[in-house]
Amino acid sequence: MKTITSEILSTGNEVLWGDVDDTNASWLARRMRESGIVVQRVSCVGDDVRDISSIMKEISKRTNSEKVDIVLVTGGLGPTSDDLSSEAAAIASEDNIVLNQDALVSMEAYFKKKGWEVSEGNIKQAMLPSRAGFMENSCGTAPGFHVKCGNTFFFFMPGVPKEMKAMYELSVLPVIKEKFKLDNSFSMIRMKLFGLPESRVGSRLKEFNAKFPDLTLGFRASFPIIEVKISTMSCNKNQSNKNFNNKNKDNNNLNTKNKDNKNLNCKNASSMNHNSGIQDIQNNTLMEDARKWVTSQLEGYIISQDGLNMEQEVGRLLTQKRKTVAVAESCTGGLIANMLTDVAGSSEYFLMSAVTYSNAAKTDILGVNPDTIEQNGAVHKKTAQEMASGARRVAGADYGLSTSGIAGPGGGTEDKPVGTVCIGIAGEGFEKGYQYQFSFSDRHMNKKIFAVKALDLLKRTLESPHL
Repeated sequence: MKTITSEILSTGNEVLWGDVDDTNASWLARRMRESGIVVQRVSCVGDDVRDISSIMKEISKRTNSEKVDIVLVTGGLGPTSDDLSSEAAAIASEDNIVLNQDALVSMEAYFKKKGWEVSEGNIKQAMLPSRAGFMENSCGTAPGFHVKCGNTFFFFMPGVPKEMKAMYELSVLPVIKEKFKLDNSFSMIRMKLFGLPESRVGSRLKEFNAKFPDLTLGFRASFPIIEVKISTMSCNKNQSNKNFNNKNKDNNNLNTKNKDNKNLNCKNASSMNHNSGIQDIQNNTLMEDARKWVTSQLEGYIISQDGLNMEQEVGRLLTQKRKTVAVAESCTGGLIANMLTDVAGSSEYFLMSAVTYSNAAKTDILGVNPDTIEQNGAVHKKTAQEMASGARRVAGADYGLSTSGIAGPGGGTEDKPVGTVCIGIAGEGFEKGYQYQFSFSDRHMNKKIFAVKALDLLKRTLESPHL
């Protein structure tokens, strides 16, 4: 049984020149993998009709082991002169450009809803290859389309991430599932870790492949978090479709105005379960055995086993325990508050943040004893402890959390070098201060790891209140 293969093609000078990060490609690669489809290549081409059509022809002519079933193309569907995907697709598929009535009607309805006038440039967006299948854009003006070229089926989507994601979920994926009869046999466990470098994580899990040869182990570092991914993917049972040819009726019949999708729109498409193709891993004995073994090797460093980041896991615990937190930050400059409030629903548990950068702010706002700072300095466990207690008292929170440290690049001493941070935490019946030393000389890296370490301390406290 052969696997369905795919490529991702990003178009646009802004991507090719590095002015814009290609987040679309990474998102699509994850989604394709979750559907059991192998991504063989990710390519980028500029706003040149010859280059776009040339790479389409080259991909479509590949045979045997290099044959590509599906190509996801992003960008080039707008109303300006550098939006050339439709023209390039027509050249590659030896077709003509015509006004697509479905695209025009959809666009006019969208503009009417917004109270806008349809311009000549917008009409250009409805000019598609005559044999193209139309794909509705529920989030914007640029219609998508799909064409068959040689051995390969090309899906053209907008470059705007919000529009692209909605079109993929509502239009592209349903067609792929229908035509390739996907057997969604992909499972993944995503663990987030903090406190171990990637090399030590790899060393602790070096026996994984021998113990679980049928599973795949992957790592991803996003400072200061490490993600460990355990996955399995069996081949699709039906990776070819005899009716998948390039006659007019095939593209026309690949109508993405699916009855199942008619009530979906841009808003709920973006909140759809992106793991819809992932099987219930609780029923997968092999995956559960692997999870348990990895957990035993990384005990004490796991943030979550379901892909949640530190701030998300802290938010989950606070919500679960119906507790609240207030933060007093010095060296982290509000970063902890920013991380906590990035989580939807954080207003249920996050009460206050005070960036008390000066000593006067620490004493006047938080009530830190001036003698504490005079005797120990601002960067000290006792000072951080009193800062946390003050934040808790001022906000009326269940927990207070604080940071005071030396982020660098200057300001360090022999006793307190750059990378020193003191973290305070206070709750009912306790207040504690801790000092940690990190070896980074970069200011931004230090601020990030100080903030995550503070949240890690709060997480451990929530998990074990008698820490």
